Amino acid sequence: MAYHETAEAGGAYPRLVDDARHPSFSTSVTHPSSSATMIDYLRSCNESFDERPFSPVDSLVLASLAYLEFDAYAHGDVHGPCEVPLVDVIRFTDIDAMTSGGWIKASKDLRPFLEALLRCYRYADLSVGYFINENAAAIEKQFCACTFRFDRGRSYYVAFRGTDGTFAGWKEDFNLSYRKIIPSQRSAERYVSGVLSALPPSSRIFVGGHSKGGNLAEFSAATIDDAAYGRIERVFNHDGPSFLNDPSPRVDTPEFAGKLHKTVPESSIFGMILEKRNDYAVVRSDASGIFQHNPFTWLVADDDFQYQDSLNAGAALFDRTLDRWLKSCTPSQRETFIDTFYELIVSSDARTWQEFQEGGFLGNVAGIVRDGKNLDAETKAIIAHTMRNLGSVANATVRERLRGFVMRMRTSAMATPEK
Repeated sequence: MAYHETAEAGGAYPRLVDDARHPSFSTSVTHPSSSATMIDYLRSCNESFDERPFSPVDSLVLASLAYLEFDAYAHGDVHGPCEVPLVDVIRFTDIDAMTSGGWIKASKDLRPFLEALLRCYRYADLSVGYFINENAAAIEKQFCACTFRFDRGRSYYVAFRGTDGTFAGWKEDFNLSYRKIIPSQRSAERYVSGVLSALPPSSRIFVGGHSKGGNLAEFSAATIDDAAYGRIERVFNHDGPSFLNDPSPRVDTPEFAGKLHKTVPESSIFGMILEKRNDYAVVRSDASGIFQHNPFTWLVADDDFQYQDSLNAGAALFDRTLDRWLKSCTPSQRETFIDTFYELIVSSDARTWQEFQEGGFLGNVAGIVRDGKNLDAETKAIIAHTMRNLGSVANATVRERLRGFVMRMRTSAMATPEK
């Protein structure tokens, strides 16, 4: 069961339709030649939400806005109800202050994105509130969320920020590989419960995020109480990792599958980490490799993304390699491996990944390896074991892929009639 935009009382709202399948699952999908992104979507889509229903592209727009530091706005309370117009925040706040950390600060698409948003009639009444930003290195936690009001006050989007530029934020992501629950996930659950209790009962509720924000959105929807969960119309996970263990039995229900809309780019790495489901949608991107994680590179066709049937071969290979590597190590070995490298990295003078890279990425990595000589024998043995496993499973995956290629060639040759 999946969401299908269907006319209902004038076509204003989507509903659940049995056996509907997402376009990316269809082998008949033809790829548009357009290279339009969500910036082009904002420039061209000026219909109201009555005229054009809320879409996955709308979700990515709002999820991307969650990377802004809204508390830099000095003329209103962004921590209270959603009454601060976003147009005021953008017009009257220094852009550098709003992008003080993380990848979005350096994005060449940020200014065109904000300019297009300001000129888009569809979002003329967009406002923000309930902004919260918590960073606690001691417990390896980086959590940020806000709530947007739009559609003449009838709809709300609860947005979770993905990983920022802090070491604590990246470390918390790594912890997903061996911890059943990370601190930000519990914060997300409490945040959704608290915000929903303050919103009008008749409101349409959407929850979503990009990167780790998508993981938090999915986790919160899976674990909040039944009454709050029943109010959520859709959950969007844009290239966010999945879970080491299912957070609740709810995630295996048809209802949850119908509400969840997970999208990953064609060469996804982050979004496929720990992913066990097969109902994600694959989005085309105009970037390559790891840079496809940038939401500004995702391609749009009309009011939805451009989809393809499956991940690119390289991404599928990496996914199988990572999955085998995780299975080859115990949770304790993963924890030791990740904690050791994290401690070596933060022992440098850098405070963020950007500073770490600016100080000379290769030199810093070499220093980490060199300093590793001071590790105790047991830790070094675990690291060596982990690296050997990573190498061996990578080789095994490549060999498996080559065998499959050879078999296909042989089959093709046998099927070709001799001239």
